[in-house]
Amino acid sequence: MLNGKNHSYNFHHVILACLYISTLTYIAYLIPNRTSFTPLILCLGACFIFYGLIIHDKTSTNYNKNNLFLSILLRGVLLFSFPILSDDVYRFIWDGQLIHQGINPFGNKPSDFIENPAPWVDLFLFTKMNSPDYFSVYPPVNQLAFYLSAIPGKEHLLSSVIILRSFILLFDIGNIILIKKLLKHYQKDERLVFLYALNPLVIIEFTGNLHFEAVMIFFTLLFIWMLLKNRWILASVSLALAVCSKLLPIIFLPLLIKNIGFKKAVFMSFITGFICLLLFLPFIHSEKLLMNFKGSLNLYYGKFEFNGSFYQLFRTIGWEIYNYNPIAKISKLLIALTLAGFIITYIKSKNLFEGIFWLIFIYNIFGAIVHPWYILFLVALSPFIKWRFGIVWSFLICLSYYTYSTQPYQESMVLVMVEYGLLMAFLIYEVWGLSKTQKLKTTL
Repeated sequence: MLNGKNHSYNFHHVILACLYISTLTYIAYLIPNRTSFTPLILCLGACFIFYGLIIHDKTSTNYNKNNLFLSILLRGVLLFSFPILSDDVYRFIWDGQLIHQGINPFGNKPSDFIENPAPWVDLFLFTKMNSPDYFSVYPPVNQLAFYLSAIPGKEHLLSSVIILRSFILLFDIGNIILIKKLLKHYQKDERLVFLYALNPLVIIEFTGNLHFEAVMIFFTLLFIWMLLKNRWILASVSLALAVCSKLLPIIFLPLLIKNIGFKKAVFMSFITGFICLLLFLPFIHSEKLLMNFKGSLNLYYGKFEFNGSFYQLFRTIGWEIYNYNPIAKISKLLIALTLAGFIITYIKSKNLFEGIFWLIFIYNIFGAIVHPWYILFLVALSPFIKWRFGIVWSFLICLSYYTYSTQPYQESMVLVMVEYGLLMAFLIYEVWGLSKTQKLKTTL
C-alpha cells in the first residue's frame, strides 16, 4: 500500500502529465497553422518545462512504467491531427499517388501533370506543395510509406495522413524499445530513455509532422544492436535500410574501420551498398533517372537556406564583400569544413555513439538548411553520451519556427543569433568547462 508521500509524488506526476497532454493537444488541434508563432512558441516552451520536470521527478513510484505509458499516450494524442509545421506531407502523398498510377516519382515532376490533368491528379496537393518543379528526392523506404498513404485516394487527405502517422509511430516506438535495450546492454540507467521518449520536439516533428528521420534513427539503432550481437549481415541490412530512409547514414560507414576492423568494415560496406542498389533499382534504373535525382538534391542543397549557423555568418560577410549572396562559394567552403570535421570525428571518436553524434552535429552546424527535425538524431543518441547540448538545441531550435510566421518567409537574424549563441555557450560549458572540473554523469 502506498504511503501518503508516494501518493503526493504520483499526484504531482499526474498533474504534470495532464498539463503536458493538454498543451500538446492545443498545439495539434487548436493552433490553426504555423504562422501563429506566439502561441506556438509559448506552448512549446511549456511542453519543455513539463518534460524537464517529469524526467527529473525520479522519486515518483513506477517511474518507468508511468513515463512509458505517457510517451505512448502523447504520441497517440496526435493521431487524428493534421501536420501544421511542415508542408512536406503533400509531396509524400503525391509521390504515393504517382506510384499507384505506375508512374516513377523520380521520372516526372508534379508540374508535368498540371497542364492537362488526368482524373487521378489531385490539384489540391499540387497547390500545397513546396517543390512542384523538382523531381522526388525521397528514398525507397519512404516511397513504400507514400504508396500506402495513397491507398484511400483523392479527397481522403486525413486518412492518408493517419496511414503515414501510423507507419512513423511504429518506428518511433521501436526507437524507444531499442534505446532501452541498448541502455540495458551497456548497464546504463534505463530511465535515460525518456530524454528521447518524452522530448516535445521528437513527438511533434515525428508523430505530428511525419518526418522520416524517425525511421532512419530506428534502422541506425538496429544496426548498432546487430553489431553488438556480431550479426554482421543483419547489421549491414539495417544500415542499408537506414540509408534508404534518409541518405545521411552513408557517412557512418568509415566509423566501422575503427570499431570492427578494416576487413569487416569493407565486407559490411559492400553488403550495405549492394542492398541499397537493389532497393533503389526499381526507381533509378537509367542515367536519366539518376541525373533527375542528383539534380534535385543539388538544387535543394545549393539553392535553399534555413536556420544555418555558420552559413548565416559567411553569408553576411559575403554580402559585405561581394554585395550579393555568394551561396555557391559559401556552399563549397561549408562542404570543406564539414569534411574536415568528419575526418577528425573518424579519427578521434571513442565509440559508435559518440562518432555518429558528432557526425550529425557537424553536418548540421555547417549546414545551410537546419530544420528542427534534422537535429533529433542528437536527442536519440543523448542517453548514451555525457553531453546534453543536443537536448538544449531541441528547445532552442524551436525559435526557427518564427520564419513561417512571415509572408514571404523571412528569418529573424536576432533569433538565429539567440539560438546558436546560447547553444554554443552551453556546448562550450559542457565540452570544455565541465570536463576540466568533473566528468559529466550519464544519469538524469
